[in-house]
Amino acid sequence: MKVLISIQQPVAAWQIPADRVERLRARFPDVSFLHATDNESRSRGLIDCDVVYTWILSTAELATASRLRWVHTSAVAVETLPLADLFARHILVSNSRGVQSTAIAEHVLAVILALAKGLPLALKRQSERHWAQHEFSGDRLPWLLRGRTLGLLGVGTIGSQVARLAKAFGMHVVAARRRALGDPPAEIDELIPASDLDGLLGRADVIVVAAPLTPETQNLFGASQFARMKRGALFVNVGRAKIVDHGALIDALVSGHLGGAALDVFPQEPLPAEHPLWTAPNLVLTPHTSGFRHGHWDDVIEVFAKNLERFSRDEPLSFQVQPSLGY
Repeated sequence: MKVLISIQQPVAAWQIPADRVERLRARFPDVSFLHATDNESRSRGLIDCDVVYTWILSTAELATASRLRWVHTSAVAVETLPLADLFARHILVSNSRGVQSTAIAEHVLAVILALAKGLPLALKRQSERHWAQHEFSGDRLPWLLRGRTLGLLGVGTIGSQVARLAKAFGMHVVAARRRALGDPPAEIDELIPASDLDGLLGRADVIVVAAPLTPETQNLFGASQFARMKRGALFVNVGRAKIVDHGALIDALVSGHLGGAALDVFPQEPLPAEHPLWTAPNLVLTPHTSGFRHGHWDDVIEVFAKNLERFSRDEPLSFQVQPSLGY
């Protein structure tokens, strides 16, 4: 079996370290691994590989991979893969679901707490050496998470971890997903169908988007959705940037209708210096780092290794992407 490993990214933290490739070679001595670190070796490896371990693949590249039977992505998102073409050829697709869930969930609670406690204002005043105690009044009074309602869009591994942590702070968690059948998981108080999202917007003190990008979620949050949210509510997106109309988000922040927001995904990355998101009020921006953590690649490699064992034995793969869902 031949496995092409090609995980070169502009962001250093997302590039597979060479020692992790050596770890795979030691664990699977009967498998031939090609670690492609440039376009030439990647193109050469695609020609006769059985498996591609990557994060991105184009339709043109797929056409050259006549022996390909399985694609595993080192990420969770799969919109960088030509899913329709892969499924048309009955090529298996799996992702690294769950690896980043705890890190991202902790990040979500961190930014919610930061906004609820007024830390952006405090840090700004700190940089100015200004004692701002008198400014923490009226709409700027910090508030408790306990007793507040968190509306969650997306109940996958990330959403479930967000719900668990929010419950630990005493929040009431209402989650919307494509199908809301049966009793909710223990960490969720209410489970509603995504079609009832508008009703949830008016109830929630915090909205967290942790959903994948699908035709149903693209441009899901625009001016009308932000207008339906409670005045002073918070909005957090750790899903995909294309779910949100960022112009409408800025307008809701500038008008004061939203109390604050936090984004870890953006319409363009790196975010251009002239983009208006940089100067929007009460907005916490993190440079797509919510999933960064020590030990990331150890866990990512383990997910792939266990699936490689399953693939070698013709067993069903874990975290297999479903053609009917697109994730």
